Amino acid sequence: MILRSITTENFRNLESAEHNFHPSANIVVGRNGQGKTNLLEAIYFLATTKSFRTTHIDSLVRFGAPSVFVGGHVEREGVTRNVTAGVEAGETKRRVLMINGERVGLSSYLNALTVFAYSAMRLETIRGAPEERRRFLDRGIASINPGYLEELTRYGRVLKQRNALLHAISIGDDKARSLDAWDEPFTFAANAVQTARGAYARELAASFSRIVAEHNYQVRGIEMVYHPSTGNLWDLRKHEVRARMSVIGPQRDNIDFVIDGRPAAEVLSGGELKTIVLFLKFAKLSLFRRRFDEPPLFVLDDIDAELDLDILQKLLSKLPDSTQVFASSAKESFLQALEAGPHRRLTIENGRVTTASNYP
Repeated sequence: MILRSITTENFRNLESAEHNFHPSANIVVGRNGQGKTNLLEAIYFLATTKSFRTTHIDSLVRFGAPSVFVGGHVEREGVTRNVTAGVEAGETKRRVLMINGERVGLSSYLNALTVFAYSAMRLETIRGAPEERRRFLDRGIASINPGYLEELTRYGRVLKQRNALLHAISIGDDKARSLDAWDEPFTFAANAVQTARGAYARELAASFSRIVAEHNYQVRGIEMVYHPSTGNLWDLRKHEVRARMSVIGPQRDNIDFVIDGRPAAEVLSGGELKTIVLFLKFAKLSLFRRRFDEPPLFVLDDIDAELDLDILQKLLSKLPDSTQVFASSAKESFLQALEAGPHRRLTIENGRVTTASNYP
């Protein structure tokens, strides 16, 4: 798949304009604070309707604007389609997703373009809250199984209704036996999510281990372990009523990254953590390639000196030739591996994107 161009309106500080891309490598350069990350974030938003920097969509909207919009021309399997994503600012956050001018649901939309992103913010996958690791798993599963989002949404609805009932019971507005009718749908919806997470976590852990071994990386013995939150609902009923919420289920799942039984975030340096996260991204890319006969887009934001650049260059050299890459850095020497082949150099200043060079 190839992203030929994007058009942005009111996306952070980016100038409202169309930006064209090279089908191979796109190198984004400029001084800090000029909008390099914003451009890559717009690409990620177009593909996922999310940001790789924040969970607050309002942050994407230029100050004072009512909404944000990103559109793009995506070439996939010889067919070019126009995909657009728009979100209103404020409390409503109404989302409009379209393919070739027709409104579509989220699952259909996400199947149009797949992007994997690496950035310093992705360190939260290892050292952040459990919620970050759950999102990490869910994004990976959705990239190879768009139908998983329906399972996740179904569980979210059941969880919300069950929690509302637990709250009503705790204040005397309903009876505890009312929960009986919710135990089966809750268990069924939770099992669907946790089964998918468990299977993906095992595949990803195996792929990750292979990549670490191939590069003979100095950090050995790191493990990724998925811990589903399960239990007997009947035994937990009194506790849940007191807590006014469901105390087990996918919303309580966790993933641990450990080295010899110790949390990786407490053992590894900042540079080592960044390289481990990079390995995880390439493990995700590997799983995607097994399912589909084409690579996704790959975004590398703000490559810096803490990252093991020798490993990065080796990883990039092994990407399929048809992989479209977008990479940014304030230090251009870190992007030399991409400049060796066909590429386009894009310069950003105050949110304005210009093509500095094109090869070939």
